[in-house]
Amino acid sequence: MKQLLSIILFVSIFTTNIFSQKSYFTSLTDAIAHRKDVVILDLSDNNLGTFPTAVYDFPNLKALILTNNNISTLPVDIYKMTKLEQLVLNDNNISKLPEKFGQLTNLISLSLKGNNLSNLPASFSNLSNLQILSLAENNFQTFPQPICYLTKLSKLDISANNINEFPNNCTALSNLLYLYMTNSNLHQIPKNLTKLKSLIFLELDNNYLTNLPDDFNNLINLKFLHIANNELTTIPDAIIKLNNLEYLSLSNNKIKSIPQNINNLQNLKFLDLSHNLIVIVPPNLAYLQNCEEINLCSNKIYELPPDFANSPRLQKIGITDNTMVEVPKTLSRYVIY
Repeated sequence: MKQLLSIILFVSIFTTNIFSQKSYFTSLTDAIAHRKDVVILDLSDNNLGTFPTAVYDFPNLKALILTNNNISTLPVDIYKMTKLEQLVLNDNNISKLPEKFGQLTNLISLSLKGNNLSNLPASFSNLSNLQILSLAENNFQTFPQPICYLTKLSKLDISANNINEFPNNCTALSNLLYLYMTNSNLHQIPKNLTKLKSLIFLELDNNYLTNLPDDFNNLINLKFLHIANNELTTIPDAIIKLNNLEYLSLSNNKIKSIPQNINNLQNLKFLDLSHNLIVIVPPNLAYLQNCEEINLCSNKIYELPPDFANSPRLQKIGITDNTMVEVPKTLSRYVIY
């Protein structure tokens, strides 16, 4: 079924096995003929120039997917779809949402990736059940204020915009767990981002970060941190203080050295330092108590300390494309790449 996998991955809204029932439609004509059966309607890639208002007649519609069409305007009465829980409008030409858009109060998941939005209507703050929101690849220059009132929001993707600051009053985002800000032209961490203390996942890849603020370690629940393809020259001490960190990607930066206290990251399971400028590997890197994989490929490393023969849980180590003459025999118990 077209885009079925993306629906499952994007949100786990429906706990029952509705995909095995006759409730998923990819043809508007078929849907109109069985309007009471329609629960999911996927009209992606249909070259639609206007929003199909016929969907108003589907009393049980819960998910509407209109990805990759030519829709530029949403009808003012879109709020009539009172049972809608998932709305996907990716890759259209939408520049504005209707003023009453916020009356879609049953929405749990909303994706507007790849449009021309630069602001949101005030009513957007009324989407009180919204948990997943993507506004990636739009034209936002500032953080949309209405988002700050979405108390149930747990996943937010605002990648590929130009948002450099978070409003002071965004403390209501106490349930935000996942934040994506890749390709955002960031030269520094947005102000007030470190107040989002519930975050467990933060992705900042493909920006221009040279350092992190001292209060970055306020993100005490962070488990997954992606800062690949930036301009870091060192591993900031604020990262070393993130005691719950399990996954750390710092590949494709300009890091020249690894701090001696790297082993303070006792919960770290995966570390990627590939494609940097590292020459010397400190012995303490071998004593990350729970680390299972370390990627050091494409650096300038000429040797590894013998301590790696005693790493507690290490299973894989990447060391290709360095200046080492040969792989030490003491590493034979590991998967080398």
